[in-house]
Amino acid sequence: MAWLNPRARAAVYAAILLALNFYLVQKLFSVEFTNNMQTNDGSFLAITRFVLAHFPHLNWFPWWFNGQPFENSYTPMLHLMDAAFAWVTGSSPARAYNFVTGLFYVIGPVVLFLAIWRLSGFLETAFFAALLYSLYSPAEIFPFFLTDAGWLNPWRLRVLVYWGEGPHVTALALLPFAIFAAYRVLTTRRYLWCVLAAVSMAWMVLVNAFAATDLAIACACLIVTLPRKLVASSALRLGGVALAGYLLACPFLPPSLIGTVSYDSQFVDGDFRHARLFPVQLLVLALVALAWVATWKMRDRFLRFSSLFASALVLIVGLAAVAGVPALPQPHRYSLEMEMALCILAAFAFRPFILRLPWWAKAALLALALVAAGRQTIHDRRYARVLTQAIDVTQTPDYQAAKWLGVNLGGLRAFVGGDPGLWLNAFVDTPQMNSGHQPFDENEPVDSEAVYVIYSDDNAGARAAEISLAWMKAFGCHAVLVAPSRIFGQVFKHPHKFDGILPVLWKQGDDVIYGIPQRTRSLAHVVPESAIVLRRPVNGLDVEEIERYVGALDDPSLPDSEMEWASPDRGRLRAIVHPGQVISIQTTYDPGWIALANGKPARVAPDGLGMSVIHPDCDGACSIDFVFDGGWERKLCRALSIATILAGLCRAGSRLRGCKADAFLAWTTTASGS
Repeated sequence: MAWLNPRARAAVYAAILLALNFYLVQKLFSVEFTNNMQTNDGSFLAITRFVLAHFPHLNWFPWWFNGQPFENSYTPMLHLMDAAFAWVTGSSPARAYNFVTGLFYVIGPVVLFLAIWRLSGFLETAFFAALLYSLYSPAEIFPFFLTDAGWLNPWRLRVLVYWGEGPHVTALALLPFAIFAAYRVLTTRRYLWCVLAAVSMAWMVLVNAFAATDLAIACACLIVTLPRKLVASSALRLGGVALAGYLLACPFLPPSLIGTVSYDSQFVDGDFRHARLFPVQLLVLALVALAWVATWKMRDRFLRFSSLFASALVLIVGLAAVAGVPALPQPHRYSLEMEMALCILAAFAFRPFILRLPWWAKAALLALALVAAGRQTIHDRRYARVLTQAIDVTQTPDYQAAKWLGVNLGGLRAFVGGDPGLWLNAFVDTPQMNSGHQPFDENEPVDSEAVYVIYSDDNAGARAAEISLAWMKAFGCHAVLVAPSRIFGQVFKHPHKFDGILPVLWKQGDDVIYGIPQRTRSLAHVVPESAIVLRRPVNGLDVEEIERYVGALDDPSLPDSEMEWASPDRGRLRAIVHPGQVISIQTTYDPGWIALANGKPARVAPDGLGMSVIHPDCDGACSIDFVFDGGWERKLCRALSIATILAGLCRAGSRLRGCKADAFLAWTTTASGS
């Protein structure tokens, strides 16, 4: 195609990549449920269902972890896009999720091709890199990933469909564009690129939290490949862009949520405490610094960037996969980024060698590459068809258990074990004590301690059922579903511990729903202030205060408290309350909760379990409004985000043809201080 100009050739290459990737995952654009009920997909569908039902009033999410702020359910951008697609097309959340994530899977290699072409100037090499990324999986150089995916099977597709990494794959699709925009900020200083870089960064971190680390690594590698005299100013410039991006995103990513994710991630899928990771992080930095020194004399700046970017990611993933030494929480999750970096590096590293070959060797190599690509395309297509087999979800035990709970429990809370917990709220509105995404749980580690002892019964002995029941009653559960996981097997160490203690309400195979007796159906309870759990339990067996609290919940001498929820973030209750008594609300405490008792402000505080306690100061009939308004932090974040948008629009209006990066930094600083 040498007779075509570069833009025409680029259009042809982009069309080939689109067609190829669409061919591989074509079924995702029409299938509703695939035979992959072990994935996270059910939780993502639940968030989309919630958005469709309650938009734009997305303040409080009541379905997981005894309730949590909406932004704590998961970074919301993908689910907002899914909901918009479902609303416009009339699709179900499942079809919308598969279509949107499939679309980003398809366009990801195209974005990669266009970005690295514009960054490097080498059109055919960029196409070759994107083709490698479309068909091959460098992650399989490590046995950890090879054992999971199988020989020559596409890891990116497996991660998307089998493991339910839709948000991660979606965010990764725009990473090359964000890198390109950041590069343009550093080299042109035009205002348009400042805006595009900030918006793309904000979009990515609101799709998936791993994007923040991806962007930090990529931008650092960009900066250190610049001449020394430009490093400090470039870091400041990109720092201003990143600040603007964060200010755009902060209504759904407030500082408190960043703190929650940072803390909780230390305990997800392993021990990732900062003290343990820090020495490994220093090692990774030292090795990347050596790579920086080794590549110092490279004339091709993009090849140098690719070498550093790939080195950092290979070290993060490889140290964990080979030696079991993590540098970051969940290091295996960065395998997708590593594959992208290695494909880029391979294409550009081999370019000088290929250019030196005679024409006939180049022709032979091209023929071999085309044959290999064709064979791999057929292989990947077959694998994709196996992964995306459609099922009738109504015939699964997950669906049937969910429907039973939805009909018979309604809005009452349940403890749902195994995979059905991931899928419950994809079908019904029944809230759960557990489930959801642990890194976003603001009531850690109490929730984890409770769930762990309910599953494991470690050191509980003959009191196993008694201790589990105390925890579940304390968190307002009216039923418990004992069910196995498709991946981990039976998650309850003693799945029959409730036999003869709790009534069996429903049973199908190994899935059993037991009823949990509660004196009332309300989440609000009038109890003596002395019955409140004051001290956070040391572990799951530390239930002395919990049992005292549960005793108060079961005390028939205490008045009932009727509570009605007009919306997930607004409840009203009526009760007879006397001095020395408080209202215990079995909903996760957050500073955003406020209460009005008989029209007067009432103090809301957390108890030792992380739930809400209202001090109404009533003596007799008491009417209480319990409202989640987000608190000062979320209000401030919304104000900062709006100020950033307005400042950006004003700046664009005053200088449509661009701006200097230091001016851009000035308006972001002004926005953050307003």
